Amino acid sequence: MDLSNKTLWVFDVDNTMILDVEHPTPFEDALKLWKALEKKGVTLAILTNVGRLSSRQVHQAVVKAGFNIPLENVYTAGAAAAAYVHNRKPGARCFIIGEGGAQEDFIARGLDVTNNPPIDYVAVGADRGMTFHELNFATKMVQKGAPIICISGSRDYPGIYLGYEDMYIGERSIVAAIEHATGAKAVTVGKPLPEIVVETVKILGFKVSDAVMVGDNPHSDIAGGNAAGMTTVLVHRPDNIIDFESGDLDTTPSLEVQSLEEVIAML
Repeated sequence: MDLSNKTLWVFDVDNTMILDVEHPTPFEDALKLWKALEKKGVTLAILTNVGRLSSRQVHQAVVKAGFNIPLENVYTAGAAAAAYVHNRKPGARCFIIGEGGAQEDFIARGLDVTNNPPIDYVAVGADRGMTFHELNFATKMVQKGAPIICISGSRDYPGIYLGYEDMYIGERSIVAAIEHATGAKAVTVGKPLPEIVVETVKILGFKVSDAVMVGDNPHSDIAGGNAAGMTTVLVHRPDNIIDFESGDLDTTPSLEVQSLEEVIAML
């Protein structure tokens, strides 16, 4: 496959560039491809479904791992959710369940993050410190008519809690409780939602036909990239594939590799 005419490369983070944001150890094949693309002079960007951390925090993790990228080219599910709300109601009053990252991205968008009614939107990310009060308040606000946004869509994810590494419930599981209690249906913002992928490419000043999506997950990275009209590259990693709902979207990559070093010869 000839990828020499592609001018924008969008990478997933966890299990593609690095192990995960809490263990920012780089995959050497990803680092080699990244540096080859840097040398070629193309634009590099990140689009990750991590919603519990802000774009700034994800940027710090990947830079620590050796990937050079400007902060403005890092897009998280939290930042995408903030853009989604801003596009529909600038300055909206938002209640957020999350670990601080989404709150930071919502505030950066000029949205009013608050714990006091009235609430225009309820947004939910993974939160290992969530309280009963927060879950109950979110449920009440949705019952009063606030739309609910699921920041990304993972049922669970690998992480650390109170010093223990394990799998922990993700935002989709928290949202399921609110949906069950209210009868409301959440909007999931993040890959594979093509709107988010297209918007990211557009903000960066490119067309989807110029762009490549690189990731390890067929149901988020590849499905989202395909639905947006991008060329997609799937790299096989040994484990830690998080389950996402891709519905009827095409999960077949344009290119499938065992190592991202294989891609360098196609540039």
